[in-house]
Amino acid sequence: EIAESFSLQPVCHNPFMNNIAQLVECVHVVIDSIAIIEELLAGKWQEARQPVRPKAGQGVGAVEVPRGILYHAYEFDPAGRITRADCVIPTSQNNANIHYDIIELARQSAAQQKTDDEIQRLAEMLVRAYDPCISCSVH
Repeated sequence: EIAESFSLQPVCHNPFMNNIAQLVECVHVVIDSIAIIEELLAGKWQEARQPVRPKAGQGVGAVEVPRGILYHAYEFDPAGRITRADCVIPTSQNNANIHYDIIELARQSAAQQKTDDEIQRLAEMLVRAYDPCISCSVH
């Protein structure tokens, strides 16, 4: 309903709509959270705590986060301590798209004879639409 009010389609390649998509996701998360809290308070989820024993091994995971998919991998020693960790952060995955989108924005803006100030403002808006987390991407 909220997506429709902003004319946001399930597949959208317009990076300027990213903030709208994030708003829709926030509302969805709040609605789902209320339902989960109600289930928990009703006592429907009764899981016994499982014992954890440290051991050597490795694991990988992927989780959806606000800027895309976060991929992560870990290696553990026999005591269960992390000996190696690797994260592929969404901002680093989006860098190429940001680059090519800015080139296309500049090309279209120049063809429309926009001023340098207008092009700069649009480029800044485009980068902000991707919501890059610089500290995450360089850790």
